[in-house]
Amino acid sequence: MDAPWMERLRTLAQEAAALFGLELFDLETRLAGRRWWFRITLDRMDGAVTIEDCEKVSRHLSAQLDVEDLIPHAYELEVSSPGVERPLRELKDYDRFKGCKARLILGAGGPEAGQVIEGDLAGTEGEEVLLDMGNETRRVAVDRIKKAHLVFQFP
Repeated sequence: MDAPWMERLRTLAQEAAALFGLELFDLETRLAGRRWWFRITLDRMDGAVTIEDCEKVSRHLSAQLDVEDLIPHAYELEVSSPGVERPLRELKDYDRFKGCKARLILGAGGPEAGQVIEGDLAGTEGEEVLLDMGNETRRVAVDRIKKAHLVFQFP
């Protein structure tokens, strides 16, 4: 994001989310031809993001964008949750979802580059993620994780 109005969009999205007890998880932007596309992804620390949450934030943010006439192009706005297979990005995410099944893809810089490992999150220690693999607990340095997300399991 390099245009000043894009930074203002991020601020408005954060404010709209906070107004309804939510957090801005992500803001994706894409220019397709002459039309901008924005995806606002919301998070809630104390539970799941609902469709109603997304609708409220979408209505509020759309009204704010109309009032400020902020975006100098045609655009589409999408508001959603991170989903059941949400990405894990920060060390605190691994503690927050302790006990949940996760899939980690290891990054470059070691003999296991590209390896996919799956197990139940067992929290963190220092800068390491602990993953319960059934018969062992695996320690993975957070800087070795290229990508990680929760794995949905049917109840």
